[in-house]
Amino acid sequence: MKSRTRSRKFGAVFFIAVVAAAVGVVLLVDPLGSGGSQDLDVSDITSYEVTMTLGDDGVLEADEQITVNFPVARRGIFRIFDTADPRRDIDHAIEGLTVTRDGQPEPWVWQDSARGTATARIGVEDVWLPPGEYTYGLKWRTKDVLEPSVINGEEDPDTTLWWWDVIGSGWPMPIGATDITVNLPAEPTRTECVIGESTPCEPTVDGRTMTLQTGALAPFEPVTVRVGMPSDIVPPNQAPSELIWLALLTGLTGLGLGLLGIRATRETAPGFPVLYEPPAGIRPAVGVRVLDEKASGEELQATLFDLGDRGLVRISPEGEKWRIDMVGDVTQTACEDWEVKMLSKLSLRSVGDSFTVSKTVKAGKKIAKAKESLEGGATVAVDPYLQRSGVGSLVAVLGWLSGAGLVAMAGFHFFGGFEFPLWLITGLAGFAVPAAFVATDVGASTVRTEAGRDVWSRTGGFARFLSTDSSDSRFDAAAHLDWFPKYLPWAVALGVGDEWAKRYEAQGVDPPEVPYLYGWGYGMGYSRGFSDFNSSFAGAITSASAAYAASQAASSASSGGGFSGGSGGGGGGGGSW
Repeated sequence: MKSRTRSRKFGAVFFIAVVAAAVGVVLLVDPLGSGGSQDLDVSDITSYEVTMTLGDDGVLEADEQITVNFPVARRGIFRIFDTADPRRDIDHAIEGLTVTRDGQPEPWVWQDSARGTATARIGVEDVWLPPGEYTYGLKWRTKDVLEPSVINGEEDPDTTLWWWDVIGSGWPMPIGATDITVNLPAEPTRTECVIGESTPCEPTVDGRTMTLQTGALAPFEPVTVRVGMPSDIVPPNQAPSELIWLALLTGLTGLGLGLLGIRATRETAPGFPVLYEPPAGIRPAVGVRVLDEKASGEELQATLFDLGDRGLVRISPEGEKWRIDMVGDVTQTACEDWEVKMLSKLSLRSVGDSFTVSKTVKAGKKIAKAKESLEGGATVAVDPYLQRSGVGSLVAVLGWLSGAGLVAMAGFHFFGGFEFPLWLITGLAGFAVPAAFVATDVGASTVRTEAGRDVWSRTGGFARFLSTDSSDSRFDAAAHLDWFPKYLPWAVALGVGDEWAKRYEAQGVDPPEVPYLYGWGYGMGYSRGFSDFNSSFAGAITSASAAYAASQAASSASSGGGFSGGSGGGGGGGGSW
């Protein structure tokens, strides 16, 4: 029983680990290999014209006209946007991107990109453009581009800066000429410009309009401007200062709701007095489902052993294979309808029929069908004892949705540049952590009836008896040899088959022969022990199932000092493809 508790805890921890790992992958993976070498492009940009409009709220709108010369057939271009701010903890997400080619709408998609960037792939996979010149028009906007003026460690509270790479450093092709126009929200108090790392350039300022033309630019050569404006007219955009108290409140609220969900799905356990017999009229497959609210991992094997104890089947080894023979008449034996259907899936319908468990697809398919039939029959048989829990199902669904929501938000943020409020993140996380224990606990979606609680108590009490430490002197093994084969199906279903055998072995008593298990105690000998026999048969079932599963899978298949090029926000680059 302790192992089942550990299994449920492990499931919840695994759920949380998956969420954390997914977020971690999003944070750490660099899909484009940004640390790699910079290769030149076969194409070149003959003209790069851009008009930017900067609002006093820090919203920047851009209209780029990029004329590209393809010397060979190409499908289109990439436009890589640098979304990470080099000095502040702010992302400049790209919004409202539209693309044209020669004045007509052009298809494009966002694709995986290095952290701190967003990459638009423009063009169609299967459409190649003949060599020639093409003009790509891109319109987009971003925000929070105005920053406090801190230069060489000195703060100027009267000045707001716009520090931007108007031509990014990521273009692996030469640019013939540029024409840059910037509409500012106020007349600038100063303007600075640099090409590449240190080549100065002189923009022209006319009121609130700044223009700049450059000659040819080498590949990866940026153009950076730094414009100062009065902070009383154009205030800087501060790094997002979330309302910590609100985030804390939503986090605690989510945590509280999750804990309430755990509490609402936990049933008060009845007493588990040690009982020396299983609940009357209950099959092992049903009793274990009521006890654990899930199927036993050895459900098929335990059911076959139970049918063997009732004289219907006999199990014997044949080398690495196992043979199951029908030796009894189902019409003359107390047998459930679902047990009969399960046997029929193994082609065991009348006396003399047999089924061989082997590592073949054919055997695996029959075992899969038998398990499916057993699953359905036992599920129906357990209905009087287990009912669906609406609260548990709801909390489980919400737990999975909250975990998926966190992963999705991380993906949209780092790959798509979307921003999500901290209070929403903490609220979802606060709920997702405790809800994970409900979402990964199959028993949380069911609740036991009054009859179910009685079976729960009796099955749990019997499980205590079967798994009691082998040194318990109160159990006289020699006086109860008949109990071993009779209770073996229950021990296997409960996962304590080895412990049940050791109850006898610890008192110097060889576990008695099991009439329905030929080969253990005869051909194989007691020296192998029941554990080896049991594991061998279970392993054969698993191998056959794996062979069938494999066949199915195969068929489906901050502040700054100095001013240099490429040090502004924005920028980016691209290339042809």
